[in-house]
Amino acid sequence: MVVGIAGATDWFDGYAARRLGVTGQLGVVFDPLADKVLLVTLFLALGAIHLVPLWLLLMVLGRDAVIVVGALLLRLFRNARQFIPTFLGKVSTFFQITLVLLVLIEASFPNEWFLLLENSAVVLCVIFTVLSWLEYLRLGIRMTKATAPQGPSAK
Repeated sequence: MVVGIAGATDWFDGYAARRLGVTGQLGVVFDPLADKVLLVTLFLALGAIHLVPLWLLLMVLGRDAVIVVGALLLRLFRNARQFIPTFLGKVSTFFQITLVLLVLIEASFPNEWFLLLENSAVVLCVIFTVLSWLEYLRLGIRMTKATAPQGPSAK
């Protein structure tokens, strides 16, 4: 229930900010960061109690680690100030949250329909996690080439 509320309020917060035109620099940084913290915490907890397989846990954590480290490196070495979430990244986050919800529902109320939905969510989560991972890698490489180096080595 709490996971569903967290996912719904996260979506509503972003929707309301865009609709009202009140997005700011802090929101651009902290909203995706809050999503990452929420999902990493949930996947670590589910992995610890063996409700998600280790390979899926490592895939989700690996994608997020690449995104966070890549964004930090781009900021430090290329002075890239914005690393805006992509559409595929948002779809991936949606399916990750959906998967967590379905895993918790199926664990609480074992049922073949919930298991079918959970397995479908695993497939969609994997597809969009991999696609968004590749998209962020491509975007990071493009940003590396396009942004002029800043800092001590640029002199």
